[in-house]
Amino acid sequence: MRYLLFLLSIIYDSITTIRNFLFNIGILNSQIYNIPIICIGNLEVGGTGKTPHTEYLIKLLKNKYRLAILSRGYARKSSKLKYVEKTSNPSLVGDEPLQIKQKYPDCVVIVEKNRKKGVKHILENHPEIEVILLDDGYQHRWIKAGLNILISTYDTPYYRNHLMPFGELRENKREAKRAELIIFSRTPDNSKLIEKQRMIKKASLFIHQQVYFSHIDYVRWENINKEKKINIYDAQRITLVTGIANSKHLINYLKKEGHTINHMEFPDHYDYTINDIHNILTEHKRDNNTNKIILTTEKDATKLRVFKDEFNTENLYYICIEINFEEKEKFDKQILNYVARN
Repeated sequence: MRYLLFLLSIIYDSITTIRNFLFNIGILNSQIYNIPIICIGNLEVGGTGKTPHTEYLIKLLKNKYRLAILSRGYARKSSKLKYVEKTSNPSLVGDEPLQIKQKYPDCVVIVEKNRKKGVKHILENHPEIEVILLDDGYQHRWIKAGLNILISTYDTPYYRNHLMPFGELRENKREAKRAELIIFSRTPDNSKLIEKQRMIKKASLFIHQQVYFSHIDYVRWENINKEKKINIYDAQRITLVTGIANSKHLINYLKKEGHTINHMEFPDHYDYTINDIHNILTEHKRDNNTNKIILTTEKDATKLRVFKDEFNTENLYYICIEINFEEKEKFDKQILNYVARN
């Protein structure tokens, strides 16, 4: 089977390489726009932290510029262009765009698979917009973003991965050359300088590229009904519900903080049903301890909130995260300088 997957990855590589070559020589044209466009993407299939990094950029820029966020709305059950509102159905707009809108309601958030069509719509209908953020748009080369940010995880960097279906890369690792900024996310607290230097060397940077290391801060727990608060440092017996690509880092963090975890894992971008909710509650109630909660991620909360009446008196919380950089001032300055110049 490995040989078959490897053969298929060679075929896939040929297809994506030809496509990128046609863009590089101008047979396929990338549209250039007279507005700052920042693309946040990756080479791997999901799980690198694009959305929280997009949120970091929103926080950095929102008080100075009017922003629009354009996403395809992965796994949504609609195909047309849609505006994301705070009360939108997550199955129609996608869980991550809804998460962004609920946290930053003043931003224009639109989902459209055809990013070129999406940008055109924003420019024609929102002349006040000064910056566009493309969430997960690295492979959408019909648009030439002014600044490309490529995100890869610290423990599984793109240069050690392989093309689909043998590995998890959407396109050849050499395409990292299109990015101006490369971010290695989820950098552990005990990471060593010599290891970071080795990673930078392995990345084989071009003169136009800069590498940054980011990490996740788990900052607070919020109740789904926003009526209760909890001290996140008090040890809890947790029924952890996740529908994300990689739960390992969250689980490790919770265990390190002294919590007891019963993990109910669902596929990434999972669309929860009423039966799932009943199963979650049944599993949670098996523990007779009074010091217990149900905990989920912000992304999952956008979908579980639809069933908040089912949880009734149960303590359903979601954990909030923030992205921070080891060279925060340098990173922020590079972003702000790009926007100011364009």
